Amino acid sequence: MKKQCSTCEFNFGGTCAGHGDVYQYGETISDNTKCCNDWGASFEYFRHETTTAPRFLRDAYNDHRISYQEFSKQVDDFHDGKPVPLSIFDAVKYIYGISMVDIAVVLDVTYGVVYRAKTKGFVKKRIAQFADGLCIPEKLLFNVTTNDFEELLKCKEQFFAKPNINKILESMPDWKLQLAQEISSFYVRCPIHLAKTIARVDHLYWNSDFSMDGYTESERVFISYVSRETKKHEPIHHLEYFLDIACSPHIQTRAMLKEDFFEEK
Repeated sequence: MKKQCSTCEFNFGGTCAGHGDVYQYGETISDNTKCCNDWGASFEYFRHETTTAPRFLRDAYNDHRISYQEFSKQVDDFHDGKPVPLSIFDAVKYIYGISMVDIAVVLDVTYGVVYRAKTKGFVKKRIAQFADGLCIPEKLLFNVTTNDFEELLKCKEQFFAKPNINKILESMPDWKLQLAQEISSFYVRCPIHLAKTIARVDHLYWNSDFSMDGYTESERVFISYVSRETKKHEPIHHLEYFLDIACSPHIQTRAMLKEDFFEEK
């Protein structure tokens, strides 16, 4: 979809209700392919953009880190090949397919150490540890854009060439095992073997109309499990999940109650 009269919120059945520099207010729109300086997204365009944008941009918008206007501009910039700034942790998830939990396991630190690095910045004594552990140049820890993705792909190759790296990623230090047990018993109520996979998820925002592209393998397992149909509910159509600095899960889901379970009053 393109930003033009046909996708503008001020297009009322072919009549312009905006105040741009192409059509005057109340004027008939004769060419739907034009765009003015007062263009605003229609609901259809907004929905398309917020469901098809790259994962790291959707997350930034859904986390309220950027406004819709900023989000939309960054989507355009990304598709035009212009550099879009992002967190190194979002870039690593997008390119490597690993989470902040995985990073903590690889570096042999607690989740809180990685959480602080993302939210507060890298302390001096940790810079080399993060750079070496992720096979990333130190400069990219502080300043990374989408134009660095090619370099990060090379870093990814080095990272996954490490001996036993997949075994390390799946390992369960005490804090991660405790997280898995809490997920299994209280938060998701799933078998422990699934909880150990879900414990690798640090942050997740999903709607049923989102493409599964861009989600990590552990996130797909999580989504598949919670979105299954049950006797009482239709499949879940919305999931929000994140770990706080103490590695405690927070989860919110939405599902429609089946008609058979509606009570008559």
